[in-house]
Amino acid sequence: MIKKKIIIIGGGLAGCFMALCLDSKKYDINIYEAGEDIRHYPEISGRSYNLTLYYRSILALKRINIWDEVAKHTILAEGNVAHFLNKKPQFTSFDTSGKEVLFTIHRNNLNSTFLNLIEKKENIKIYFNTKCQRIDFLNKTIVLEKISGHFSDSADIIIGADGVNSFVRTNIKNEKSDKSEARTYEDWGYKEVNISEQTATKLNLRNNSTHTWPRKNSLLLAFPNPDKTFTLMFNLPLKGINSFEELISEPFIKTYLDKNFPDLTDLSSQITESFIKKPTGSFVTVLTNNWYLKSFVLVGDSAHGVIPFYGQGTCAAFDDCLLLRDLIDNTSSLEDAFKKYQDTRKPNTDVLAALSRENFIELREKNKKPFSIAKDKIDTLLHKLFPNNWLPPLYYTIAKDTIDYKKAYDNKKKQDLFAKYIGVDLLAYLLMPFFSFSKK
Repeated sequence: MIKKKIIIIGGGLAGCFMALCLDSKKYDINIYEAGEDIRHYPEISGRSYNLTLYYRSILALKRINIWDEVAKHTILAEGNVAHFLNKKPQFTSFDTSGKEVLFTIHRNNLNSTFLNLIEKKENIKIYFNTKCQRIDFLNKTIVLEKISGHFSDSADIIIGADGVNSFVRTNIKNEKSDKSEARTYEDWGYKEVNISEQTATKLNLRNNSTHTWPRKNSLLLAFPNPDKTFTLMFNLPLKGINSFEELISEPFIKTYLDKNFPDLTDLSSQITESFIKKPTGSFVTVLTNNWYLKSFVLVGDSAHGVIPFYGQGTCAAFDDCLLLRDLIDNTSSLEDAFKKYQDTRKPNTDVLAALSRENFIELREKNKKPFSIAKDKIDTLLHKLFPNNWLPPLYYTIAKDTIDYKKAYDNKKKQDLFAKYIGVDLLAYLLMPFFSFSKK
C-alpha cells in the first residue's frame, strides 16, 4: 500500500490529536510548529487555562487508545469550593463515578503527553520553530521558515491546526469569494498564577477540588494539579476600575487584594508578579464559513475559536479530528469529505460558541437570574424522577453525553416550550424568592 502524505500546520492540542488519530499504515505525517517544544521550555506559559475533561473528552481519548496515558497527568475533581468574602468557604461535591466526572489537566501537560506519544510513532515527524510563510493551493505546497532559511513541502492533504489567528484560515479566506469571518473580542482578559504546594497548604486549599472566589467585577478560578499545586486564573476587565490596565503597580495591586481577597494574602507576591510581568490573555470567538479549500482543511480553533467557559473547547477540537479522520478514510473525494465535515461540525461549533459566551457573561457578572436558577433546579429534579422523559439543564446534557451540541440545544428548547405550556415556568416564578441572592 502506498501511503498518503499529510502535513499538519500547528503542533498544539488539535494538531497533535489529529496526527494521533490517523492510521500509521495509511499516512506519513509531517507536523510543523512555529513555537518551541514546550517539553523543553516549561516556562512557556502564562496564557493557558487548565483544561476540563468531561465524559465526552475522555471518550474521544479512549477512541484512539491514549486515555490511560493522559489519565496519569490528570486529577479528578471531587467538587468545588466557593470562597466568599467574610463567609466560610462552601464545598459542593461533584459526581465522581458516573458520566458527570470531571478531570482537570494543565494544557501544557496534555500537549506534552501528546508530543511524547507522537515521538513513538515512526510515521509522524514534528518540526519546531518552523513557521508557515506561504501557501500554494494549486500545487498543494507550503513554504516554511526556520532560522536556517526557507524550504518548501507538499502533501496530499494539508491540515491547518494553527489556532485562532490561523495563517491557513486567512489564506483560505483570501482565495474565496465568501470572505465572511466574525471575530469577537471580550472586554475581559486573564492572568495565570501558579500556586505552589506550600502556598496551597497555607491557603488551606482543598486538594482534588476546583476553587472559585465569587466577587463583583472579577472571576477567579483555581484548578488542582496532580503534584498538589494549583493553577489560578485571574479574570478581570481589561480597562476601567480594578482592571488589568489599572492594576500595574505593587501598591495598587496590594490594596486591591487586601480589600477584595484578604484570604489570598499568602499569594500576594505571586499575584503581583503575574500582574506585572506575565502577558494578559485575551478571549476571542471566531466564526467563519471558510473551513477548507482544495486539499487544505481546518480543525480546532483555526476553524472555530471559542472562549473557555463551557468546558468543551478542547473536546470540540477532538470531535473535529475524529470526524475528519473517518471521512478522509471512507470518502473517495476530498471535496466531498471536507464539505460533509464542515456541514456536520459548523452548526455544532456555532452553538458551542454562543453557549460559551452566554455562560461567561453569567459567571463574570454573577447575574444568573433567580428564575433561571429555579428552572434549573426543577429540571434537575424532574430528570431524576423521569430520567428517560425529562432533560436536565443543558450544561449537564452536553457534559455527560456525546449528543451533538446543536441537537442537545434544540431538544432543550423544545422541552422549554413544553414546560411553559404545562406550567413549569409558573412554578419557577413562584419559587424565585427562594433563589434570590446577593451579587456581592
